Amino acid sequence: MEREMARQGMHVAAGTLFIALLALLGREAAVAVSALAMLLGLFAALLIRRGVKLPLVSAALGKVERDYERHFPGKGAFLFLASLVLAVLVFQNAGVALGALCVAVYGDGASTLFGKKFGRHRIGDKTIEGTFGGIAVAALFLAIFFRPEVAVVAAVAGMLAEYIPLDDSFTIPLTAGAALTLLI
Repeated sequence: MEREMARQGMHVAAGTLFIALLALLGREAAVAVSALAMLLGLFAALLIRRGVKLPLVSAALGKVERDYERHFPGKGAFLFLASLVLAVLVFQNAGVALGALCVAVYGDGASTLFGKKFGRHRIGDKTIEGTFGGIAVAALFLAIFFRPEVAVVAAVAGMLAEYIPLDDSFTIPLTAGAALTLLI
């Protein structure tokens, strides 16, 4: 549980940094900085796979990486960042892109934490309690930018996308963004 808490903390911190880059620097700069970070991450992954210890990176990955990701060091971080960049590229409306990112960053992070803490009723590897926690947190963030009914529907759509049998790093922001696009 401690590993997953640390992982979700990094998930929310990295996602918040990306959202801040987007808000402060704009779409092109945020995508460019993220592409550079992804390239550096791939280079670091190659070094780590070859046995090179990168002091901060190796230590951080050791604390948060899931066992099934160890063959590709930093896989979770790479896919998460790639999904945020993809959402920004797909959704040209800045509000929709920002909303999709909020669901992916805050809703997904909260769903894991709520599920680990309060989850009792499972559907596959997810819990209903985690899903409701993610919906609540995502809806709160979305309500800052959208009407309450739009925020709730987009949060529900995005968090239910966790149940699609694909990597939820991609399904959540793309589904939330699609819902927002249809609703506004």
